[in-house]
Parts: sequence; C-alpha cells; structure tokens
Amino acid sequence: MARRLGVSHNLIPQRVGPKEQLWFAAVDHGFEALSAELAATAEAGAGLDDVEQLRALVTAFVAANARRPALLRIINQEAVADGPRLDHLFVRYIDPVRQYGADVLARLEAEGRVRSGSVGLVYFLMTHGAGGPVALPGLAARFGEAVDPADEDAVQRHAEAATAAIFDGLLVPTDN
Repeated sequence: MARRLGVSHNLIPQRVGPKEQLWFAAVDHGFEALSAELAATAEAGAGLDDVEQLRALVTAFVAANARRPALLRIINQEAVADGPRLDHLFVRYIDPVRQYGADVLARLEAEGRVRSGSVGLVYFLMTHGAGGPVALPGLAARFGEAVDPADEDAVQRHAEAATAAIFDGLLVPTDN
C-alpha cells in the first residue's frame, strides 16, 4: 500500500500503528455504527409485545447487516478459529447485539410461544442464513437471491422475507 501511495514503507505504521491495531480500529469503526442502529431499534421496540419486538429486532438486524455485508464477511473469516480477533468481535459486538433478542427469546421460550432451543439458533439463522445473500453475493446471484446493499428497497424486502422465514419456523403453532 505504501508503494501505491508513493510513501516510505515505515510511514504508515508510524502514523497509524501496527497492522493489527489498524484492523481493530477499522472493525470498531464499522461495527459501532451497526451496534448503534440496533440499540436504537431495541429502545424503540421496548413497549411492544415480545413477538412484535423480536420481529422488529430481527428485521432491523438483517437489514443492518445487508447494508454492511463486509461486516458479515469479517465475522465469517474471524470466527473460523478462536483467537484475539474473535474475542474482540464477540465481547464488543456479537454478544451485546445478540443479547437484545436473547432476553426476549428466553421469555417467549419460557412462555411456550417459541420453539425450545431457539435462543442460540436464531443468531445463526439471522447472520449466516439471512446474511448469506449479502455476504456471499456470487453464490447468491446463482440462486437468484442477490441483494444490492445500496438498494434500500431491496434490503428491506430481503430483511422482511428473511424475518418471515425465520418466524415461520420459530413460532409454536397455535390452534385457531
């Protein structure tokens, strides 16, 4: 990179620190915006019925990730093996974001309104299931499921469709 910029090889590390430090700073920059968006959704939905609150959180989570597919790719890359980068992601972003829905899911599970064992599974369905079409655009295009992160209408349609698919399998059928 230094060569392309026409500067000394040592200039960049001197200005921004070691490469690893730059990675943490870049990740924090990207994930802090995602975390703030989801915190606002959680706060706005606090007065809703638990199912509607969870639906709003899942939709917002899927849409927020669809707008930032690089963040899903970072998680996919860093979650393959345990280490300091995964520790950083988990402690600062993954677990706190997961917690927004985990409490609601735990209440719904205790009430028998959602299937047992849903708390951990929903995170993976949202990130790796619903996130697949944005994190893996080449494969998604082959299935006709590509989502353009810059197209807000496409992002919202994808988030709503993914949320509906997750909820269709999550909710315990009721006798109507």
